[in-house]
Amino acid sequence: MKKALITKFSGLFLMLTLFLSFASCDKDDLTASINVNSENNNSGDVKGNGGTATKTWSFANSSSKAGWDMTINDATNGSFNLTLKDDAGTVMLDKTLSADSGAKSADGTTEEGIPGEWTATITLKSFDGTGDYSFL
Repeated sequence: MKKALITKFSGLFLMLTLFLSFASCDKDDLTASINVNSENNNSGDVKGNGGTATKTWSFANSSSKAGWDMTINDATNGSFNLTLKDDAGTVMLDKTLSADSGAKSADGTTEEGIPGEWTATITLKSFDGTGDYSFL
């Protein structure tokens, strides 16, 4: 009886250990990436399988405004944020698309800001899917 009980607990312990091992592997494989088109620095794409990532870079804007658009194609989870700041560091755009919101795309024109060296930041949070963006 005692040996059967020990065997039963050993089997349960082994199954629990294997389950936790596989579950932790999934968490380690969560990734997200942000691609910036090297030719113009104002377009690119994003993709992820549940991961989180942030990328910030500067670009020249001789205008006081910027046209922009962003799309999530097949996202099933998470969010995709695009933030644009003018040469003075003032936020001109702070737009987020979420997989669960129903909105798959957005576009527009920023408010009037200071021309010069603008900054773009893209943040993906628990993002599972693909998307793209452009501005200027």
